[in-house]
Amino acid sequence: MGSPSPYSENKNKGRSAGHLLGTVAAIALLSSGAGALAQSAEEAAEDDNASTVLQPIVITARRGAEDLSQVPLSVGLADERAISLESPSNAAIDISRSIPNYSINDVGNPLFAFGAIRGVGTLSFPMNPFDSTISYAQDGMPISMYAGSQQYLDASRIEVMRGPQNVLYGRASQGGAVNIVTGEPDGTRDIRLRGEIGTDGEYLTDFIAGGEIIPGILNGRGAIRFTGGEGNVTNLTDGKDLPERDIAAGRGSLRWFAGDDTTITAKGYFERDDRQTFNYILRGGDDYPAVMLDKPLGFDRNLAVGSIEVKHEFDAFDLTGTLGYQNIVSHQTSDNTDGLIYGPLFGLPPTAFSSPTCSDCTSYRFEERAWSGELRASSKEGDEYRWTVGLSFYDSNFHHRGTNSSSMGVTQNGLYDAKLKMRDYSAFGEIDIPLSESFFLTPGLRAGYESVSRDGNYVSNGTPGTVPSFSEYGEVDGGYLAGGLTLSFKPDDDRLLYASVKRGHSSAGFPYFNIDAVYGIPVSSYPSSSNWTYEAGARSTVLDGRLTLEGSVFYNDVKNGHVNAFDLTASQFTIAALDYRTWGFEAGARAEIADGWELYGNVGYTRAEFVDVPAGDSSGASSGGRLPGVPEWSGAVGVTHRLALEDYGLEGEVVSIAEFQFTAGRRPADLGNTFDLKNYRVVNMRIGWEKENFSLYAYGRNVFDDKIELAGTAYSPAVLAVTPGLGRVIGAGAEIKF
Repeated sequence: MGSPSPYSENKNKGRSAGHLLGTVAAIALLSSGAGALAQSAEEAAEDDNASTVLQPIVITARRGAEDLSQVPLSVGLADERAISLESPSNAAIDISRSIPNYSINDVGNPLFAFGAIRGVGTLSFPMNPFDSTISYAQDGMPISMYAGSQQYLDASRIEVMRGPQNVLYGRASQGGAVNIVTGEPDGTRDIRLRGEIGTDGEYLTDFIAGGEIIPGILNGRGAIRFTGGEGNVTNLTDGKDLPERDIAAGRGSLRWFAGDDTTITAKGYFERDDRQTFNYILRGGDDYPAVMLDKPLGFDRNLAVGSIEVKHEFDAFDLTGTLGYQNIVSHQTSDNTDGLIYGPLFGLPPTAFSSPTCSDCTSYRFEERAWSGELRASSKEGDEYRWTVGLSFYDSNFHHRGTNSSSMGVTQNGLYDAKLKMRDYSAFGEIDIPLSESFFLTPGLRAGYESVSRDGNYVSNGTPGTVPSFSEYGEVDGGYLAGGLTLSFKPDDDRLLYASVKRGHSSAGFPYFNIDAVYGIPVSSYPSSSNWTYEAGARSTVLDGRLTLEGSVFYNDVKNGHVNAFDLTASQFTIAALDYRTWGFEAGARAEIADGWELYGNVGYTRAEFVDVPAGDSSGASSGGRLPGVPEWSGAVGVTHRLALEDYGLEGEVVSIAEFQFTAGRRPADLGNTFDLKNYRVVNMRIGWEKENFSLYAYGRNVFDDKIELAGTAYSPAVLAVTPGLGRVIGAGAEIKF
């Protein structure tokens, strides 16, 4: 229950070193043997005319369609196949397990799910919707961190760009960017109805329709989803199984061809997410997994995202203008004293913290309204120089209002009201400069100005020791530069090597919540954060297109990483800016081993440590300590198969997929490295029969019911709490295409 012993830690270090050496050796052997393997493949192909090749992967990581093999940066991908393996209502969280070196800390509340890429991310609880070092985008348009956990309804893929992406993805891309790519209104007829039902009350209904509305003039596409289910965490107070989820979502788009060279595309997305859930639960215990709450965490979020894009194709370049809008409204109520945690913490029976009036409860409302805009010019496909330049703005107004009631201390009592404003204006540009037929130099730069202001008010509920009321105002602003330089070598269409150095940036700001307002003390701001990232990588296609290999190594030097540490027993926040370093690698392979058989595997290693932390820092962090929530090793291995039944006198084909997701090594739960989260071993599977326009399938998620720990905190050295992931779900589904 406590910290790992020195013996265990040394043993883990030894295993990690062995894994690292073994992986590097394997990559080296694969690379050095590629020529011989390719020769063998050519000989085999002469004898077997039925040999198959892998389909190319097209992505938009650099704001235009490109073959992944030609993109000089590390990109993690989750396609429709990978998305379908996860629980629909939780895919935005669960999908990170299939992408190495991308981790999400989920504390039970989708609004506050926060992540890290290569260890660069929010080090603790995010202080506002702008406090993110990972930017989220929907079809390239920036969206709030509070909208990043949306449903992956009609999503064709999720692109995770590792390393600073400020140049093309904006202000909050210090660690990387996550782009949700949705179905396009391209005129292709696509009408589908899908339904699923499984254990733990899991259900799904999807309806998707797309095609031409007015041939040659107007295309459309729309999707509707209803999904939800229950978890396996029991609330002992009322017997409910949590988290209980009910979600409805809709997505629609129209594309108007306003002439031969101009298109206007309008997109909209709406989601209503209702949940009864929890934050942390007692780790272990007789009733694990369980809580004892007067009220579960009541969460509802209405999310609306819309955009209009106008694109005109000139003879020499393309010009694209985008205007986006977001409206996010969330209400939350919660009991802050789970009896199963606070009972052993204070040596009292759990029922001592039960109250029919919920005396230690909070009620909050969060609202964010944001406008964004971009005017971007870019080169034509096939031009000698690939380039992009543009201007952008992001304008967000966030309002938090709520009441706290706590018997555990003076703080967190009263009404809190805060309004935050974020303004960001910037110019950006990137260009590929051919130095020769094989060498390319890619400089990129974003220059911007940003400001964040906070207007806060507090009114006491009469708790002794609190001021009757308090008002405050603060503002931080300034300019910033971010960008970098990439050198790439492309000897042919099948090989790419690159090296880059980039500078990332994350803005300064204020926390929305000021716990010291009860004493009449204004909240402190936190400074902007920056980092230098050094990366080298390679991609190669061998065996006549049947095997792709990729890998990258990286080093991050981060200054002023944002920390918002919360002492649960003292009910006190600590705001700090700490330096840290991360280094490691990613490696992946994809192989078509026979007709209908595909193997894939990806692994990542990240070592993330604090540096130059003052002794006895109030955040609990220390020099050499690991960053919380960042797994040392992460990865996924999978196999897919399509078996045609016509050779057996039957119709259709059997389609199956299985994926194994894992972490290894250390994954500290908190800033002080009090304890490590349990490593997970998750198996997802799906098998079905398909014929023309109909498919029937069975699925298993977390088949072996691994006890996933998504986040954790220590109330005391002996009372540890975690946020568990979803347990095993077995179910069946069907899809009809019209």
